[in-house]
Amino acid sequence: MRDLNQCFNVGRFGSMSVFVMIAFLVFLLSSCADTSINPDKLSSETEEVSLSERFSPNSVLTNLNFQTKLDYSSGKTKAHTGGGEFASPLFGLETAPNGDILVADAGAGVATLDGSTSISLPGITDMSPLGRNSMWAIKGLTGNPGEDTGQALYMVSKGKNRVIADLYAFEEKMNPDGIEGPDSNPFDVHSLGGDAALVADAGGNDLLRVDNQGNISVLAVLPNELVSTDNIKNLVGCPESGAELCGLPDMIPAQPVATSIAVGPDGYYYVGELKGFPAPTGESNVWKISPDASWADCGSNSDECMKLFDGGFTSIIDLKFDSKGNLHVVELDEQSWFAVEILSPGALQGGTINSCDLDTNSCKEVATGIPILTAITFGNNGSLWATENALIPGSADVIEIK
Repeated sequence: MRDLNQCFNVGRFGSMSVFVMIAFLVFLLSSCADTSINPDKLSSETEEVSLSERFSPNSVLTNLNFQTKLDYSSGKTKAHTGGGEFASPLFGLETAPNGDILVADAGAGVATLDGSTSISLPGITDMSPLGRNSMWAIKGLTGNPGEDTGQALYMVSKGKNRVIADLYAFEEKMNPDGIEGPDSNPFDVHSLGGDAALVADAGGNDLLRVDNQGNISVLAVLPNELVSTDNIKNLVGCPESGAELCGLPDMIPAQPVATSIAVGPDGYYYVGELKGFPAPTGESNVWKISPDASWADCGSNSDECMKLFDGGFTSIIDLKFDSKGNLHVVELDEQSWFAVEILSPGALQGGTINSCDLDTNSCKEVATGIPILTAITFGNNGSLWATENALIPGSADVIEIK
């Protein structure tokens, strides 16, 4: 949950030396048990690269292998969809112009609330409707980091899925964040109408604008920041456990991991970050980016890209504005994305939806304790919908928050 007294520009760290950290699925508990490192070597960047590749949020952002069923309540009155079963994982929720709630079901495609697939597009992580059956959609990473698994922006119309831009090829050629090797995992898309769309690339750590001819512009690149390793050490039981992560330095640089986009009433673009390894709590930022930005270095806090909220959130996974202009910030789990990977279900705290008034720079909780919360949307009547158990086959659902 956000500390409500921490708002604009409380202080920040600039860009740090970077290391590759978005990696594909390893169920981390087995990694802790089966491998060990020499704590004396952890100050070297080589050891940090090894750890960050193995312990990363990409197992949350691409995971198709969760099997555990969670059983706890958010404490809010919720109306379940009561429909069919989603293939899962569920990564995006949007409302079509006709009021239909659409679900980005990565195991199948664009689904409706009853779990049935209306548009086949396996690997989808998000969509942004233009009409009921016309929308922008993105496919994210479904393999190992650095692989080309078809990461792309699509235009879906009249039952046809047409690739507009090869996002992996762009990352491979341009590599905006300067990290060695291509790393593309487009996770969120926001329509700018039929002419263009915004894409947040969680692997590339950037915000892109793509027009309907496939031309890609880099609007902003999010910076690495120095963060505490306390949370990840606590989660693995340091120092008593003797886990390899116990040897980490007190502070190390973390990649931003851009997961979410919202366009505000003021026309500015708002981007939320998950914050990568070592999965700190209270360190996820929300950035405010000018629609005229071009290759903005967010670490310099320029007029093109500035911090709206300097930390205060944990593992931001979605952003949405409501009809009153309040920004809703969605946190995956209060103990971070790493907790979702390694803790037993009963030990998770669940995710939180926060409503933020940008005129007063204040936020309040709307709902909390939602298990594996990945996305929200507002219905045309103002109703609030959210995913729960989003990564778990057989349990993934879409609920209405009352």
